Amino acid sequence: MAVSDRLTESLVIKLMEVMKTNPYACFFRSLRNIPQLDSYQIVLKSHTDNDQRVFNQPTASQIAALWVEGENSTNVYSRHIQIYTKEGHTHRIQYYYGCYDPLQYPLLFPLGETGWHPGIKRSEKINPKKTKRATRKQHTSATLSNFSSAQEMIDKEGQAIQECNNSKEYISMREYYAYKMQIRHQCTPNILNTGRLFQQFVVEMYVKIETQRLDFYRSRQQLIRREQLQRLMDSIIQGQSRGAQVGQKVILPASFIGGPRDMKRRYVDAMALVQKFGRPDIFITMTCNPAWSEIKETMLRTDEAHNRPDLLSRVFHGKVNILKEDLFKKHIFGEVAAYTYVVEFQKRGLPHIHMLIILQPKSKLYSTDSYDRIVAAEIPDEHENKYLFNMVQKHMMHGPCGTKNPKNICMQGSFMRRCRNSYPKKWASRTTHGNNTYPTYRRRDDGKKIIVRGQELDNRWVVPYNPYLLAKFNCHINVEICSTVKAVKYIYKYIYKGHDKIHFQVNNDSEPTTNNQQTQIDEITEYQSARWVCPVEAIWRIYRFSLSEMYPAVIHLQLHLENFQCITFNENEDLRDLLQNSFRKRTMLTEFFHMNATDPLAKHLKCTYKEFSEYFVWYPGKKYWAVRQQKDSIGRIVSASPTEGERYFLRLLLTHVKAPTSFDDLKTINGVHVATYR
Repeated sequence: MAVSDRLTESLVIKLMEVMKTNPYACFFRSLRNIPQLDSYQIVLKSHTDNDQRVFNQPTASQIAALWVEGENSTNVYSRHIQIYTKEGHTHRIQYYYGCYDPLQYPLLFPLGETGWHPGIKRSEKINPKKTKRATRKQHTSATLSNFSSAQEMIDKEGQAIQECNNSKEYISMREYYAYKMQIRHQCTPNILNTGRLFQQFVVEMYVKIETQRLDFYRSRQQLIRREQLQRLMDSIIQGQSRGAQVGQKVILPASFIGGPRDMKRRYVDAMALVQKFGRPDIFITMTCNPAWSEIKETMLRTDEAHNRPDLLSRVFHGKVNILKEDLFKKHIFGEVAAYTYVVEFQKRGLPHIHMLIILQPKSKLYSTDSYDRIVAAEIPDEHENKYLFNMVQKHMMHGPCGTKNPKNICMQGSFMRRCRNSYPKKWASRTTHGNNTYPTYRRRDDGKKIIVRGQELDNRWVVPYNPYLLAKFNCHINVEICSTVKAVKYIYKYIYKGHDKIHFQVNNDSEPTTNNQQTQIDEITEYQSARWVCPVEAIWRIYRFSLSEMYPAVIHLQLHLENFQCITFNENEDLRDLLQNSFRKRTMLTEFFHMNATDPLAKHLKCTYKEFSEYFVWYPGKKYWAVRQQKDSIGRIVSASPTEGERYFLRLLLTHVKAPTSFDDLKTINGVHVATYR
């Protein structure tokens, strides 16, 4: 293993002195005392058959987590670290133990300060003099001296966990680490300024948070089951009256937020906005600039931006809010009817946002002249606007690629012969509508050129931009006009493609690395498809910043045949009592029928099921519809495939029939009752 030139002998001596005072050193052995440690390496793999928007190789130097996910809930991987006592015993330290952080990161917690653990109480008032302390004893260096052995300390950890519950009076793991990752100049040592070690710490703490969430579903919801009402009736007839005898277990959510199913749902929601308001007019992509003054002025002069993911995420989050204010309050492009955006991180080290905007009819963009008022794709005059010229040179010039740079990241195809973004573009004397693509923007051959990375580039290499936004935000901010429906579908699928993934292989350093080698580490097959989590994404989620937003909100309307609604119940419930409870049988759809039959306003409005949610709001806890005060949502009936037969035809009827009062009412045409919805 190569040794860094910055690792001096004096630094090593200082670190050894610090470790001598670490309170855990009295219990556990150091790595130098453990013989025959295996050494492994992770090799990132690339496959052209996979979607390169998701499985692309990382292009930035950063710490990241490879998170193996699976649909099979039986493969549960335990997250822990293994320690060795001086007596030769081994112990597993679970991620939720207070001693996990100081044992995993002794340089960040040299005095053995504990990390998050169950039982940290909230302060009733934000007053440093009257801060309410946790009732559980802290395992600091002072309390560690009270233990005579490592086993006693670990037993105490387990006892403390058993004594705590999940009451809201306790600090959650996410809240704790969000608190720890704040800028406090008076605190020393400051974990925010520990370079790549901070990147690793951020990523691992986020993985701990999500692991805890999954563990909750596994441990607390195994007793919860669900089943269709009709099948519950059949079960009672067959003599199965206990909840444990029927139903499907609800163990884990379908996927993480940002997973494939979640993104598919968001895609369908976004298309519902198109059905309601028409195709989007503007597509904006904005990328974080690590050289923003807000970032540079807060960092240490010797530090680098990628070592401060907290600054990158916080500043970018603030810039996104400013962009939203310009677009949705100041209406710089016109009044907005609807919008949606997602925040992505990919593997380039910087967060970026994809935003689609649908304008009000009076602000729609119909002509190429209106396109030119918003989007520019030419180099500005250096003498007329030196600042804008510099911004275009710095942020909005593509590549170069092609013959100027055949190895640029955008090159694809056999022997990397063409740019996937089709640069350089063709000359164009005026803007014209595209053929199922973006418009062909004006790119005149006016002789203006810019030197970028040692190459001379002209207007054909300019990425479309808006001069006002580029000058204001000082970052890469691509602005495009959505001129066709085909382009709209492509964009929606692009921004809702799901979280980043990577293929990787685990190899033993003592063995040769081959593509056919098959090695297993801790039950994980060596060749896996894994989620890629970078530090900026990790801390973005720890801070609970929004990953996506949609306006107006899309309400998902339940769809089921009569007596085929799903009911959730405990495994110890008596099914006969459950079936006699009419409240448990209520759904959005059954109460929609009830409102049309009894409510005067609903009778007057005569809404379809999809329109109904624009005037009424559903309260899931009390299971009833009430008049909506804010008209800021639209409805979408959940999808149904033609292969589902009656359920599919029921959805068609609910889409068109106004104010039905029952399932039978939907089957009645001109007073004639029919047997099916078909």
